[in-house]
Amino acid sequence: MIWFPNPPYAVNRKGVPAGFEIDLWRMIAETRQIPYRIRKAESFEALLQAIRNNQADLAISGVLINENRSKQFHFTFPTASSDLKIYKLDSQEPTAIKMLRILLSRQVLLIFLGLGLIACIFALPVWFVERKRPDLADKRKRHQLVFILQKTLLLSTDHTRQSRTRLISIGSLFARVLLTAYFTSFILKVATSETYLSTDYQMADLNFELLKNNTFAATPGYIQTSILKSNGAKTMGCDVAETCIGMLQAGEASAILDDMLTMRSALNSMPPKPKVTPASGKLMTLFMALAISDQFSRDPRSRAINDGIARSYYDGSHTKLSRIWINP
Repeated sequence: MIWFPNPPYAVNRKGVPAGFEIDLWRMIAETRQIPYRIRKAESFEALLQAIRNNQADLAISGVLINENRSKQFHFTFPTASSDLKIYKLDSQEPTAIKMLRILLSRQVLLIFLGLGLIACIFALPVWFVERKRPDLADKRKRHQLVFILQKTLLLSTDHTRQSRTRLISIGSLFARVLLTAYFTSFILKVATSETYLSTDYQMADLNFELLKNNTFAATPGYIQTSILKSNGAKTMGCDVAETCIGMLQAGEASAILDDMLTMRSALNSMPPKPKVTPASGKLMTLFMALAISDQFSRDPRSRAINDGIARSYYDGSHTKLSRIWINP
């Protein structure tokens, strides 16, 4: 049996092979009494080559199933599934700056201008009617208007003593309350929509026309790397997920195309900053399995391994290992 590090399916834990698929394999080998020897491949490409040339019987490394590989290898029952996503450095601006940008937007400034105009427009007729009041008569016209306007802006109606002007002031208050309510709903809508776009952005297909300016850190031999190259994207080679993430954090690469489970597991062991986050929604669903060489596929033990994986779904062992490695 040959393996290569690819968290959480196969990992090197203090020199001892571990991980979801390796633990699953050990469980099957023990229950089915299958003796085995285990060795680590020098690279993921070397792992695939060993299976292709019958130099190893079984490959464990979260090997993705696709049509082309199915013609070269025999796959067991799927061991796990994950979602393919694009990952980049988090470019989200701080919440305070985001809110300040919203408050200084053209629409918000127009709303504030509307509030001021409403106060002025409603204050003028009140002033024309009320300016002969004893407490206003000794003030200059400008001061009288400022007094009425101040009262109007303070959402107050106690500056007027006549029913008709009181109705005007109440109308001013009602109009400003409506505009303020619209202002509040507008702020909430913009903030919510920006959050949605940043966290749940969905791409309908694997169209990389908009991503050709990015340089992807990619592991040779991965299906993800083949997808990138077939779509004309620039790639830089990296041996394992942690190396790819390190290249992204160091600014050597601008993006990574990988499955969600691998990225989540690898990021848990990496420095938290600069933060790496998904830059796309789910692009496609991926299925992993143990790859079996053509020669070993004719061995009765290969059928026992496949049966053991299938049974793990029903006896609870698959769920138990998932809680340890996939859903910690």
